[in-house]
Amino acid sequence: MSLISNFDHYATPLGPDGTPYEYFEMIRDEAIAAGEEIAWSNAHGGFWVVTSWQASREIHQNTVDFSNSAVTFPQYSTPSGKPFMLSGQDEPDHTHYRRMVQAPFTKVRANRMLDDMRAIADMLVDRVIDKGRIDVCQATDPMPGYAFCAIVGLSMEDAEKFRRFVHAMVEGATDPEAAAPVMKEMEAYWRETVELRRKEPNDGLLSEIINSEYDGQRLNDEELLDFFTVLLLGGFDNTLRFLANCFYRLAWDKELRRQLTRKPELIPSAVDEFLRLDGPACIFRKVVNPITIAGVDLQPGQIVGMIHQITNRDPRQFPHPDRFIPDRKPNHHFAFGIGIHHCLGAYLAKVEAIAMIERFLARIPEFELDPERPTRWVSGQVGGMHEVPILFEPGKVSQSLAA
Repeated sequence: MSLISNFDHYATPLGPDGTPYEYFEMIRDEAIAAGEEIAWSNAHGGFWVVTSWQASREIHQNTVDFSNSAVTFPQYSTPSGKPFMLSGQDEPDHTHYRRMVQAPFTKVRANRMLDDMRAIADMLVDRVIDKGRIDVCQATDPMPGYAFCAIVGLSMEDAEKFRRFVHAMVEGATDPEAAAPVMKEMEAYWRETVELRRKEPNDGLLSEIINSEYDGQRLNDEELLDFFTVLLLGGFDNTLRFLANCFYRLAWDKELRRQLTRKPELIPSAVDEFLRLDGPACIFRKVVNPITIAGVDLQPGQIVGMIHQITNRDPRQFPHPDRFIPDRKPNHHFAFGIGIHHCLGAYLAKVEAIAMIERFLARIPEFELDPERPTRWVSGQVGGMHEVPILFEPGKVSQSLAA
């Protein structure tokens, strides 16, 4: 029986290293040997699994025959019950809303926040540097929440709420009834926060988006709720799992860790290679019109899964696809999507990762996996490490904190 026929992104088998990467490579190799770029899985009622880079590229860029209304599969919960703004929208709604909110999400704007992200990273390292034995997932876990608060212009005390909100949205894919109370709490929080920022604007992204206009229009309350729902999910859950996956690799790959410690100027390009090999998310589309891709006939209503953890390992696009090459060029991975649906917050996510890796390696350059405590991977649409226990020689907190 084909491995793909039972592929389930919520139940990926783990290899000896505690990750599903070997499984992804086996599926890729099986598909290449069979000459198949798209194959059917029976999981979750059935969906197409895309295994080649080229087929994935065609689907990403085809916004006529494929709909983003099924960007998560099974569907995540949202407070409004509607598809995610931008990532779950089709034309013309997608372009209309993207033009209203895209101004603050430039590469230049993200790079200006690098020092702010470094300060957050240093604060998190200060919390653990004198311990010598930590779960690095737990240590870096607050980074996306604090970064989100800094970017949006909210109190960092609210970061813990966001964790519950994101968990409820993800849980809603399999247990919407259990997620419902938190969804209501999330909606009430955003409405109160939007009202506060209308009365008391600051220099954060939330105030900027509330007052942004396109063709004389502003986002209404419902649209603001939808936008910050997807911003929270993309900026929190994806970044959290991505950082965990990065530090897992750094913990066992001594050569890579020491290379990036010696040459921190490689970290920005290495982040793209982390995204290629350790990016946590896969993306789905719904077929709108009958279409043939890679010799496979797709029918309206069917779901197509672009499993980036497989397509980003396609040897037809990436020489030595299973090797981590920190200065790989070109590196056209799909971790942030491509085309008109390229992730709006991609530059911000990369800046967060650059800052966290840079500051951690600068202050804790030597560490290893804790042999007495296992790692823990959790599968899903956003899959990744949830526990990465490490050992290191304790260091000193920064002088400013010690004072």
